[in-house]
Amino acid sequence: MKIKTINHVGLPIRDRKVALKFYRDILGLEVIPSMVDNENIVWMRTIDGTMVHLIEPPPGKDSANYHFAIETDDFDSAVAELQASGYDVDEETGERHDGQRYIFARDPDGNIVEFTTRSGIRPSNRVADELGYTKEP
Repeated sequence: MKIKTINHVGLPIRDRKVALKFYRDILGLEVIPSMVDNENIVWMRTIDGTMVHLIEPPPGKDSANYHFAIETDDFDSAVAELQASGYDVDEETGERHDGQRYIFARDPDGNIVEFTTRSGIRPSNRVADELGYTKEP
């Protein structure tokens, strides 16, 4: 498998308003539209394009799952290799609003690792407000 780059890191947070004061206001990350239909995730981007996804716990849960996403050079080959590896890998791939494809796997210690194509394969009209809530215009 050939890895191109880290696509994003997903970090658990408890309160988006508190977290945004640090990640947006202090670190200078830009809030961008989310390409998934989940209000519990704030998508952010660094100046070089690497993303940070701040993940609030779903209703009724104490914490959210954190993970990091690896962008692969050849997604279909990476999926085939992962599924043949014997590790815990999702049965199916998913696709985001911008056409990015993804699949989740767990490493030997149970950590979640996401494998993706590049982001922004097709245009999206989605917009995000200052708190990272995303909608279609």
